[in-house]
Amino acid sequence: MHHKNINQTLQVAAISLALVICFSLLPYSVFSQQDKEDLLVDASGEAAIFEGDIPSAKLEAVARAKWEAIEKTVGVEVKSLTIVQDAALMDETIKKKVGGSVRDFKIQGEGQKNDIYWVKISASVIPASAKEAIIELARNTSVTVFIPARFPDGDIEESNPFAEGVINNLASQGYQVYDVASSEHTLTASQVEQAMKTNNFLSLRGLVYKYLSNVILIGKIDTTVTGEEGKDIGGGMKLPYNVVTARLTYRLIAGKGSGPRQIIASGYEQDKGAGATIKDAAFSAVDSLREKASRKIQDAVAKHLQESNKKVKVLIENIADVDTNLSIKGFLQGIAWATGVKENGLGEFNVEYPEETIYLAASLSKKKGLKVINFDDFNVKMRYTGF
Repeated sequence: MHHKNINQTLQVAAISLALVICFSLLPYSVFSQQDKEDLLVDASGEAAIFEGDIPSAKLEAVARAKWEAIEKTVGVEVKSLTIVQDAALMDETIKKKVGGSVRDFKIQGEGQKNDIYWVKISASVIPASAKEAIIELARNTSVTVFIPARFPDGDIEESNPFAEGVINNLASQGYQVYDVASSEHTLTASQVEQAMKTNNFLSLRGLVYKYLSNVILIGKIDTTVTGEEGKDIGGGMKLPYNVVTARLTYRLIAGKGSGPRQIIASGYEQDKGAGATIKDAAFSAVDSLREKASRKIQDAVAKHLQESNKKVKVLIENIADVDTNLSIKGFLQGIAWATGVKENGLGEFNVEYPEETIYLAASLSKKKGLKVINFDDFNVKMRYTGF
């Protein structure tokens, strides 16, 4: 009888454990299933008609519409086509890397208006694949910033002197900087704090999707009143102003593709501020932190960019003379973030570049007389058709 009770107890425990496991896995399973299911999205695209070539314009318009469908699925705020103008080029590249994000589509309407061809489509988009496609376009020269400050009265201000100062400093150096505080977002100050405590940055992946940023600056500022006006400080003297101490903790996160986010820099700083009111003193303290930490953050971003540099071989067919070669070399040197352009011969160049090669290929394709044949992570092959 005793053994029978033990067996029954063990059976109940096993069933209970199985139920706990099932229910604990349920949200993940449901989420994974939702991520695999196709979403039906309506989208539209337009393209200019050059020299009466309507079929080419239609292909480009469809490619743009497909990308709009992908971006609607993921929920981006920075449209990738504002960065890479050639939608067909981008579409082909992403297909090679992550497969088709758009499983199927139907043209619901199309037509020509002056020199523009337009299409409206209904597309079947795979969410997981769409996210991978967007991540492939994330940039090292794009920085997303979120550093909320908690003031002594308990208010949390996402837009504050420190965040604004860092954003302005980075933007002045040519980085594309996105302020999470200035737009609708799902990230909160408590999520940032939790992510920093655990070094688990999964909650930040949404920022990669929204802003195409490989580099994310997150942190928090806490302020404490450390001196009040009128307080006796000894010798019959009283403090003539309020004093607040501000403490900053931050992480600079980066990561290529769909891999894990990595901490490329972190820091802790503190400084004091004085003012007629506690609020004034707190703002002064936060502003002092900006002066103290802004340069360190900027240097860390620059170091990351330098380490991300890779050599891309650019081969251009049909270059027959030195003058044309020099003209192309000059164009390469003028491309944003391209450094160390080395000429190896007619139509052969090595270019140091910190971004995905698609951005270099897209920049080259903008020059009249150069046509992209194909490219991969470390090579761009083009054809010269005459300036």
